[in-house]
Amino acid sequence: MSPKKDKKNKKFDSEDKLELAQIIAERSEKITNLTESVGDAFLRVLRWLSAWFDRILFNPRHAKLVAFAVALLIYFAFNVSASTPSPVNQARQIPDVPVVVKYNSEMYEVVDFDEKVDVIVFGDYSDISMVNPQNDLKVELDLSGLAEGTHQVNYKTNITSARIRTTITPASANVTIRIKEAKRMTLSTEFVNQKKLGSQYVLGTPELETQDVTIKASKETMAQVAFVKALIDVSGQTEQFTTDAEIVAYNQQGERLTTVDVLPKTVKAKVDVTSPNKTVPIKPVFQGDIPEGKAIASLSMDNEAMTIYAQQSVLDSIEEIKVPIQASGLTKDTKLVHNISLPSGVRHGTVSKVNFDIKLGEGETKKFDDIPILFVHNVNQLKISPGTSGDQKTATTTSLEVFGTKENIEKFKPENVKVYIDMRDIEPGDNQEVKLYVEYNDPTSSLYSVKSTKETAVFSFRK
Repeated sequence: MSPKKDKKNKKFDSEDKLELAQIIAERSEKITNLTESVGDAFLRVLRWLSAWFDRILFNPRHAKLVAFAVALLIYFAFNVSASTPSPVNQARQIPDVPVVVKYNSEMYEVVDFDEKVDVIVFGDYSDISMVNPQNDLKVELDLSGLAEGTHQVNYKTNITSARIRTTITPASANVTIRIKEAKRMTLSTEFVNQKKLGSQYVLGTPELETQDVTIKASKETMAQVAFVKALIDVSGQTEQFTTDAEIVAYNQQGERLTTVDVLPKTVKAKVDVTSPNKTVPIKPVFQGDIPEGKAIASLSMDNEAMTIYAQQSVLDSIEEIKVPIQASGLTKDTKLVHNISLPSGVRHGTVSKVNFDIKLGEGETKKFDDIPILFVHNVNQLKISPGTSGDQKTATTTSLEVFGTKENIEKFKPENVKVYIDMRDIEPGDNQEVKLYVEYNDPTSSLYSVKSTKETAVFSFRK
């Protein structure tokens, strides 16, 4: 660009700036004049209101009106203040709050205090309703710093809010603090929750990791300890298991002594779980006589045998499960359902009931002679000889009377009948009259009524 053109542009810029300054000055003057006008108008209004208020307030004609207005103002001011609700104190009772005792439990035993107390909280409803008995409220009996002896100590709550007050019933306790002693004791065991163990299972003798434990208690409590047990939970066990058994001290009445410390608190216990069982026949036993000379022609059952579960010693003593049937109630062919009662010591059986189908026929009696008399359970190793009366054959044998249907009697096997004397309780002596027992060990034994013609026999027994 040429110098001539630059000079011309600078001239135009100066003229523009001068014109802009004049415009700004004119507008500022207008704004100032407007502000002064508004201010003057506002002052005139205030002076008019002030003059009007003075004429009203200090005019004797308006004095009553002014007094009435002031009275209304005071009345509403006081009533509004009185109608504003003020906080109202309320009470809330919280029963059975657990007491936490603060003391040296390793050294001392504490008795004669309340395990639970009742607490009443006072305050505004919104405050006391927020108190949660499970989480917020705690009652403490602080025995810190107290030595052996009896002390009266107040219960205290953990509520520190100035807006809530509390009272505790009872307010204090006369606690007795005793020094603990230590003693070694031998453990015994007890199975718990045996009802939750399958009835077909048998528990072995527990093996404990340790047989002795240390107990700590005051002299007075120690005198009450009768035994210490390891409690072994057997619920749901089906095979050998190892578990941590809780150790508990008991008094002579079998009550837990909760103030006794046991070290250790648990012990490892190993227990064998077995399932001894035996399959035995189910044998119906007819009690009494069938009316009208009838006899059992045939008998069928839906279960002729069952498996029983028990200790091995119990199983060894059981050869059959007997089901008693009242023969006097049989007057015609009958179908019966009988529940099975398990012998003493049997924990479980695979059959709980049996269905019988019984058919009757005309009965008759047949006699079988020269059945030998046997001797069993001679635990005292006695020597046996016939009594002095009668010959030896008559003394050592008997006859059987067998009642049944003709068809069944033809199949009867007298060699399967055992007539015997049980010598378990017999003492040495001469010419003793002893009872005869009859057993018919045959699957068809229920079809017959078998009796010995002699109920007793005479024998001499010597060492």
